[in-house]
Amino acid sequence: MYKILLGALTTAVLTSCASTKTQRMYIGTKKSPGIFFADLDTGTGKLTTPKLAAQAHDVGFITISPDNQHLYSTGVAAFKINPDGSLTQTGAQKTKELNSCHVSTDHSGNMLMTAYYSSGAIASFKINTNGSLTLGSILKQEGSGAHPKRQTKPHAHSIYPNPDNTHAYAADLGTDEVMIYAMDLENGKLMPAGSAEVPGGSMGPRHMKWNTDGSLLYVLNELDLSVSTFQSLENGQLKFLSTISILPENTDKKQLTAAEIRIHPNGKFIYTSIRDLDDQGRDSITQLKVTDAGLTRIDTAFAQVSIPRNFNIDPTGKWLIVGGQRSQNIAVFSIDNKSGRIEFTGQKIDFEGNPICFEFVR
Repeated sequence: MYKILLGALTTAVLTSCASTKTQRMYIGTKKSPGIFFADLDTGTGKLTTPKLAAQAHDVGFITISPDNQHLYSTGVAAFKINPDGSLTQTGAQKTKELNSCHVSTDHSGNMLMTAYYSSGAIASFKINTNGSLTLGSILKQEGSGAHPKRQTKPHAHSIYPNPDNTHAYAADLGTDEVMIYAMDLENGKLMPAGSAEVPGGSMGPRHMKWNTDGSLLYVLNELDLSVSTFQSLENGQLKFLSTISILPENTDKKQLTAAEIRIHPNGKFIYTSIRDLDDQGRDSITQLKVTDAGLTRIDTAFAQVSIPRNFNIDPTGKWLIVGGQRSQNIAVFSIDNKSGRIEFTGQKIDFEGNPICFEFVR
C-alpha cells in the first residue's frame, strides 16, 4: 500500500513539474536603477517580483537578440544575458542624435537599429560576434505634418524589420509616414528605399507590427488613436488598405494617446494600449480581431495602471503584462484564445521606477 501511494505521489509531482513552465521577461525603465527581470508562470499567470538585472541610466526600450544571448537598450548599450537573469554590459555606442526611443534587431541578429524621436533620425549598428556594436549608418528623415504642435518636424518613433529580413520600416510621428530602408546586413547599414503615407492628417504613426507571413503591416497611430493596415508589395514597398479607430464611436479623444501595439501569437487578435494624459481613469487596452475583411474592434478594457506606455503578450498567448509608467506598477491579464478578450487576474505588482518596456526571452 505504501509503495502504491508513493508511486502515485511521484507521478503527480512529475506531471506537475512537466506542466509548469516559467517564461523570463526583461523590463526597460526610466527613472529607476536600470533593467529588471521577472519570471512568469505560464500555467497560473503568477509573475515574480522584478529583480535588478543590470544598473543602467534611463534605459527606456529594450530588445533581445534572436538567439536570446544578448539584450540591447536605447542609449545605445549592449548586454550579455547570464543564466541567472543578470546582465553584463559588453559595450555601448554614442551618437550625436537626440532621444533614442526604440530599438530592434534584424531576424538574423547581425544588425541593431534605433529611432531618435527628437532629432528625427534612425541609426543602424553592426552586431559583432561578441554582441558588441559598430556604427553602420545614420539617416535623417525630413518633412512635417498637419498637427501644429506634434508635427512641426520629423519624429522617428520606431523601426522594425519585415519578416523576410530584407527591409526595415520606421514610423515617423511627425510626418505621417512609414519610411522604408533596404538592409545591408553584412555591413550593418540602412539605405533609403521609399516611403508610405499614412493618410488622414494628424495621424502620428508610432509603433508597428507585421502579421506572421509578412503580407500585412499594422501601424498604430498615436495622435488619431487608430490602426492603419498596409499590404506588403514587391521591393519592400507598402500599399495602404484601411484605418480603424481603437476607441468606441463618439469617444472624446481629448488628452488620450495610443502607445503600443501587439499581435497575439495565433495571429487572430491585435491589442493596443491607450494613455490618459489627464489621469481620469481612461487608460485602457483595446482588443481587435483580424478578419478577411480587415480589423474589427472587440472591446476596450481598463488597463488597471496609469499610462500604459508598453505591454506584451507571453509566447503561450495566455497572458498579457502591462506596465504603468505613471502609477509605477505592473498588472497581469488573462487572454481568452478563442474570443481574444482579456480579463484582469487581480495580480498587480508595485514597481521601483517607471516600467516602460517588456520583452520575453523566447
